[in-house]
Amino acid sequence: MELRLRTASLTLLLVLSLWPCARALRPEVGYRAVPSDYGIIYDDVTFETSDGVSLKGWFFPAQDTAGIANRLVGRVIPVPPDLKPPERPYGAVEPQPGPTIVICPGDAGNMTYSILYAYNMFTAGFNVFTFDWRGFGEGDAWPLDPDCLVYSEFLTDYAAALDYLESRPETDLSCIGLLGFSTGAYLSFAMAAQRDNVAALAGRATITSFDDLSPILARLDPDREWWLPEDYPRGLLPANAAPQVTIPVFLIVGEDDERTPPWMSRHVYDSLPGPKELWVVSGAGHGGRSAPEMVAYDEFFGRVAAFFRRYLRNEDREN
Repeated sequence: MELRLRTASLTLLLVLSLWPCARALRPEVGYRAVPSDYGIIYDDVTFETSDGVSLKGWFFPAQDTAGIANRLVGRVIPVPPDLKPPERPYGAVEPQPGPTIVICPGDAGNMTYSILYAYNMFTAGFNVFTFDWRGFGEGDAWPLDPDCLVYSEFLTDYAAALDYLESRPETDLSCIGLLGFSTGAYLSFAMAAQRDNVAALAGRATITSFDDLSPILARLDPDREWWLPEDYPRGLLPANAAPQVTIPVFLIVGEDDERTPPWMSRHVYDSLPGPKELWVVSGAGHGGRSAPEMVAYDEFFGRVAAFFRRYLRNEDREN
């Protein structure tokens, strides 16, 4: 058993090297693991965007670790059948209205690789919602050019995810937090700048602007023919949106991050008018094995949970 777990751990490390630090759009269709494989209670949902695209999401009610194969979460993908705990239906807990954290995906993989992040938040007393972009996971197929940095349609997807979340009775509409990584970080900035009921934002490895990012990508990946959508609203990029984002913001970046270097987060941080925190993680890079959450696992999730607890009025919940 121990040998199998160690082997699976190495497999996951290879998976983590692909998400969320991909150097291009790299969607994964289908799910190599779903939350029930670990005994996690969740609701598998489908929702539709304003332009008629069907997307998938997973809603996790706040829950403790009882009944969960805790040693497997974030370590084994996929889960061998003989290691899967009994599946527990959504009705196995009594979900209550409360603070909810949206985990915004990056530019590769799919929701499978958000399970570890969701686990660390729902066991800290938060509801969690994850979702996939169009063309990812089990949502509608959609043509994606891997040389495109991002699609403006992802903003439509994100808005639809928040609209759906707001329709759920478990969601306290005054206590919605966003947690985004890399691409997901700057897309979360766009949502925070546009929507009134986002209460707090945590972003890891955010950019400032496309103008700042483009020469970095050209240097790091000189053989790629990157292109950016002309219709992406530049005013919603972090460097431009920050002065309008008055909610609490927690920015996290690895000190050795070459793709979204610390000066980007510092620039955005300096422009934020509201409560704010900046953590430059010693010895960490952009993503994969060197990501801040892998280099400083316990501290990362502890500090993110504490941030949301402080600003989503969650002080009375158990850690």
